[in-house]
Amino acid sequence: MTSHSKIEQTALQLFGERGYDNTSTLLIAKTAGVSEALLFKYFLSKEKLFEYLIKQGFQRIVEANRGILAEKDPRALIEKTIDLPYKLVHDEPDFWKVQDKEFSKPLVQKYFQRFMSPIDSLLKQAFVQLGTDDPEMMTLRLLLLIQSLWRNLLYEHDESLLRVGEHLKNTYVQGLPLPK
Repeated sequence: MTSHSKIEQTALQLFGERGYDNTSTLLIAKTAGVSEALLFKYFLSKEKLFEYLIKQGFQRIVEANRGILAEKDPRALIEKTIDLPYKLVHDEPDFWKVQDKEFSKPLVQKYFQRFMSPIDSLLKQAFVQLGTDDPEMMTLRLLLLIQSLWRNLLYEHDESLLRVGEHLKNTYVQGLPLPK
């Protein structure tokens, strides 16, 4: 593993555990086993390192989940969206802990919105195709439930959380009419 990668992984872990404000560049460097000077050589500042981690994290996540955006079957789209928090937390737990801890930062909100905006639009369209009475409200309600599930999956290791996704699928997909 390169020094650059060690710094990235260590910073993600520490920002996720301690938060941005409670993590110094010295702590990141020491934990990564590199000098603080090397950290600054690569990233210039703690703020630049944080920006890099957020941008790269969302880039990885968008690439890994592109298939959702191409899904044409409205029921499959809804199911894949419900599965998303399980996949995201499993694949990138440290990144999502940083998202949770630092969500008040405009940079984090900006990238999160960019990630969620197409999903929001596609869900509304799916609920329209399925003939639901209020596609906007169905989308909003489902996304709020998914966000709550995502946050709980980050910190809770309760087996019942694994069943919540199936319950949501039963509630949001199986009770809906076939596409028009």
